[in-house]
Amino acid sequence: MNDLEKILQLKFGLSSFRDGQREIIDSVLNKKDTLVFMPTWGWKSLTYQLPWVVLEWLVIVVSPLISLMKDQVDKLNNLWLRAELINSTIDNYDKQIILNDISKNDWSIKFLYIAPERLNSDEFLRIIERVKISLVAIDEAHCISQWWHDFRPSYMKLKGFLERLKLNNDFPIIALTATATQKVRADITLRLWLVNPAIFTTGFDRKNISLIVREISKKEEKLEKVSEILEKTPWSWIIYCSSRKNVKEVYDYLIWNWVSAWIYTWEMTWDNREIEQNNFMDSNYKVIVATNAFGMWIDKSDIRFVIHYNLPWSIENYYQEVGRAWRDGKNSYWVVIASFADTKIQEFFIENSYPTKQEIVDFYNYLYRDFSTWEWAWAKILKTYFVMASESGIVNDLKVWAIIRVLEKYNIIKRWLDDFETPSDFRGRWIMLLQAKQNPASIKIDWAHQEALKAESYYKLEQIKKLLFYPSCRKKFILNYFADEEDLKKIWDNCGSCDFCIEKKNLWKQEIVDIVKISVFGLILETVKKFDTKFWIQTFVKFLRGSNDKKLLEWNMDNDQNYGALSDLTPELIQAVIEALMSLEYLYKSDGKFPLLWITETGRLAITKDFLLKNDNEELQTYLKIRLWTKSLYKKESKPKEKKEKVDTYEETYKLLKLWNSLDDISKLRELKSITIESHVVSLYIDWKLWLSDIMKYTSFSKLKIVKDIINKELNWVVSELKPIKEKIENLWNKDITYFDIKLAIAMIEKKDL
Repeated sequence: MNDLEKILQLKFGLSSFRDGQREIIDSVLNKKDTLVFMPTWGWKSLTYQLPWVVLEWLVIVVSPLISLMKDQVDKLNNLWLRAELINSTIDNYDKQIILNDISKNDWSIKFLYIAPERLNSDEFLRIIERVKISLVAIDEAHCISQWWHDFRPSYMKLKGFLERLKLNNDFPIIALTATATQKVRADITLRLWLVNPAIFTTGFDRKNISLIVREISKKEEKLEKVSEILEKTPWSWIIYCSSRKNVKEVYDYLIWNWVSAWIYTWEMTWDNREIEQNNFMDSNYKVIVATNAFGMWIDKSDIRFVIHYNLPWSIENYYQEVGRAWRDGKNSYWVVIASFADTKIQEFFIENSYPTKQEIVDFYNYLYRDFSTWEWAWAKILKTYFVMASESGIVNDLKVWAIIRVLEKYNIIKRWLDDFETPSDFRGRWIMLLQAKQNPASIKIDWAHQEALKAESYYKLEQIKKLLFYPSCRKKFILNYFADEEDLKKIWDNCGSCDFCIEKKNLWKQEIVDIVKISVFGLILETVKKFDTKFWIQTFVKFLRGSNDKKLLEWNMDNDQNYGALSDLTPELIQAVIEALMSLEYLYKSDGKFPLLWITETGRLAITKDFLLKNDNEELQTYLKIRLWTKSLYKKESKPKEKKEKVDTYEETYKLLKLWNSLDDISKLRELKSITIESHVVSLYIDWKLWLSDIMKYTSFSKLKIVKDIINKELNWVVSELKPIKEKIENLWNKDITYFDIKLAIAMIEKKDL
């Protein structure tokens, strides 16, 4: 066996293997099929790149991410290991050169990265099946699973592709992913037809990471919390938001507070996204505010904070996104600033991403409305999603997009993008009908599976809610979710690095006093048993509080003896008691948009055998204390405002300016933000209290001229917002021109001083 450590140092410039890498490489070199479940930051790619040095023949890497392919190919070529990629970014000429070089079988090309869609090419398959292959690596292997939200139909061809290659080659297969649950893992094994694979699950515990959750619902308080953290940290940040609207909200707040930040969303062009990503990598910005479009191959060592301003979509998404921090192994922080109300956004997307059978059939009939049954049309439909949503009666274009994906998945239609064959006034993906029109009852769609996918999405939403909003060790929850048994064994009862464990440790120093009597737990168990699997949590809370809710009265629940039995408790406390019983498996909640509450066998037993609740009382009371304490800990206390004598704030600033104080000095003296003082300066100038000579101390004519030119040539003298001006200025690489300069320029133009 070759000295792998020596190869690691000479070929890859690394001093030692990370946890689990050596064992995985040994498995590959022993020609065993191998499944690797390792986080994004674990450098999984080394486990299929290093074996080439020993095995020598071509390594094929299947990856769905164009950006990741390019990044890895560039890195390998920098190491003098020739790597090539074939995907939609490569033109036919370059593609032919690559295929010709591969067909020579001289191994001048060491690694070939391909998109899964390449398996649709007969020409590629004819050439590649004659080439000697040492290893096939399937990256992002979760894309093959039917349970993954971004399932790629082209991955389904992998099994046939591998069988075809094995007719002339004997090689192992390595499948890698950072985010697979147990269900997805089983699916990967089945769909790739792996033979007794060696399975490695490692690296999900990051020792120097702190996981912090702050339940904040008000926008102003969330933004203040972001600002508070930012002021204390000099490093780079990523702030993830659930929508473009929230991205703009956070970005505008940061800019208004003079923070060097930029945005990154799918709305931007590919070139602009690449420019902004490079700017962030070069530390031109301290903060990037983004949707989940950002960060696929970020490898920036000084990212210390990853903040989720809204609820992450799933634990898989969360763990991928937070993996952008900690790349150098130093202390880093994953912070979630969200509230339980954020789950409504997720539910909206789930409902619109998984249309009902009736909605799909209605849209199918709309697409085929101009054709008779069994008419073979190959028709093209050149309409935007918005237009189709309006014409078909479907609620919105998001749901239209979801229906089209389902129909495309079952080969009923196909989306195309071809500028040469479509009318000049239409730009976008047009639809081609691939099948003849059928009776809706005969459409070959697995409706049960579609329902199962929706249920799976609600299950994932429930898991992220449990991780973030239920009192338990967050690190252990994640390790359990990803079935990382090895790391779980190494964690103590208190991990010491998540907010729950840190706060629990502080609570241990205090005496645990019963927040509610044991009888309250028993009463709730009896109530749930009586109405077993009929209602969701909020209904039980209203019932026990004695609410006059219309539904409760319609169902005559106000006549029950337990109606209003806990009217002296707050809704938050009753809900916390129910959650505490769920945490110890006395109660269980179903998944879905409207989860139902039911009692477990343990719960039924506890009603008659009270020693069970007595034995668990301390743990139940601890749960309540932590749950209620952490919810209120970071709420602002309302302090009575002191009455202050009313002053003219502009006049106060003016007096200090006349004493030759700097703007920073005035800001400190008046305890006002710098941006407020700058606004005073602009207003004082407009009101003729400050002269042109006064304000030119804060800017320069060259900066003002650039702003004036933008307003004149780009905006035709129409100014409604400052941000478009700032963006156009930064596109001209004038990043030193501030919003203050822009405001001064506008004021001078209005007064005809510029």
